[in-house]
Amino acid sequence: MPPKRPFSYRLISAIVLTPIFAIGIIFFILWLSLRPHHPKFHVHELSVQGLGHTNGFVNANIAFNVTVRNPNRRVLIYYESMRGSVYYKDQRLGVIPVLESYFQEPKYTTVMHHVLSGSTMMATTNNRRWIEFENDRMRGAVNFNLRFKSTIKYKNSMWDKGDHHMRVTCNTAVGGDGMILSNYKGKRCHVHTS
Repeated sequence: MPPKRPFSYRLISAIVLTPIFAIGIIFFILWLSLRPHHPKFHVHELSVQGLGHTNGFVNANIAFNVTVRNPNRRVLIYYESMRGSVYYKDQRLGVIPVLESYFQEPKYTTVMHHVLSGSTMMATTNNRRWIEFENDRMRGAVNFNLRFKSTIKYKNSMWDKGDHHMRVTCNTAVGGDGMILSNYKGKRCHVHTS
């Protein structure tokens, strides 16, 4: 049977370990409150106009309305610049700059409303893709992918976190009329930073 430790040894251990434990809890709470959260993206509108042309997406207009929210309470988000792309299956249909360099205040929502048409549309869409698109439209649902890329920084009055590469993917769909399907309105997008 091991010898019992004296009371004074246990008291000294408690006196030394209690502040260390308390400091650890304080740092954990500070880390939770100051840790930046990713921006939140939601798709509210998507429409494809100019359907029915025989020469594909070149004459179509794709309009989208996406909101970007900074969910942080004390952290600003700095976007260097942001580009948005629209994909149908594996084919990029168009790309457009959606935000210039921009500071987003805490708890603020930015609306991005843009239209891809003319020079912003890719003329490389092949006939097979257009036929697939028309077939999907006749079935009542065409799946699209909105993608956004930017380099962001989180800023606080006490610190400035380094650059993060942000990639956002929004899965959405339009009906045969070219308007967003109701179950995709307000859908949250997937945000990945590295």
